[in-house]
Amino acid sequence: MVHLEGWDDDQSQEQFEHHVQLMREYATLFERYGARLTWESKEVTEGILRWGDNVLLEMEQRGHGIGVHADIGGQRSYDCRRFADDLRAEREQLESLGVTVRHVSGICSSCDWVTAAADAGYLFTTGGVAYCVSSLPEEQRPEPYANCPNPAACHQPFPPALADRLHPWRMSSGDNWLTPDPNGRLVILPAGGGLACMQEETTSAESVTQCDFTTQDIDAFIQQLEEALAYSREDQINIYYVSWSLGSPLDMVPLETWLQRIQPYVESGRVQWETLPGMYDAYVQWEQSH
Repeated sequence: MVHLEGWDDDQSQEQFEHHVQLMREYATLFERYGARLTWESKEVTEGILRWGDNVLLEMEQRGHGIGVHADIGGQRSYDCRRFADDLRAEREQLESLGVTVRHVSGICSSCDWVTAAADAGYLFTTGGVAYCVSSLPEEQRPEPYANCPNPAACHQPFPPALADRLHPWRMSSGDNWLTPDPNGRLVILPAGGGLACMQEETTSAESVTQCDFTTQDIDAFIQQLEEALAYSREDQINIYYVSWSLGSPLDMVPLETWLQRIQPYVESGRVQWETLPGMYDAYVQWEQSH
């Protein structure tokens, strides 16, 4: 999962063109290994509308996933009454590029982010962090996330236990989203964590957002992947994905090493590459057969 953020794509054509170049280079590298990315767009959408070069439609046509990275609702001063309308506007803007949009990330909030996303027409959400507990009743918020001031302060993968982040579930409301509801309108695909911060996240309980991508992170990822495989269940859809922000581009050399380290798992049939929309489709198919 790649968050397309941190660039002035709607203000600078030069920055937009560099951003787009990086996207194509990453996509080409991943395709070499049969891997798939899911691009979650923030500024790139407006850049395309201003400068042309519809790279997101191209990415979808090349087999990668597309979604919205909203970054909406996280401030305590945010007007919750605007939430669904703001999220709907983000979806409609991205859909105007001709791509299929079914999911959104960056919506953890003290507001009812579950209902807002469903009302805005999204089917699932991704990349949830510990700040998402802010929508729960105060007495139900787990420590140490009970009084988070903002998403960056509580950016840890959530739920904390990896075994609880490997299976999607349906949610009915922001005040009880940790309790699966088969009639819920919004599905959550829990995240594994940040790729560049894997070593830091697995050795510390602190919130980390800015890290250097090193061999130690690759080793930590492989260790967590092995753990995820050990927790997989035959009666469930088992998912595991990591993220990074293109606000801090990853070096191609360690990224290719990471892909090479995953390749034996793919070749043995233990791991299958999929986009986040593909994971959602697999979950819905599983639901319909149970």
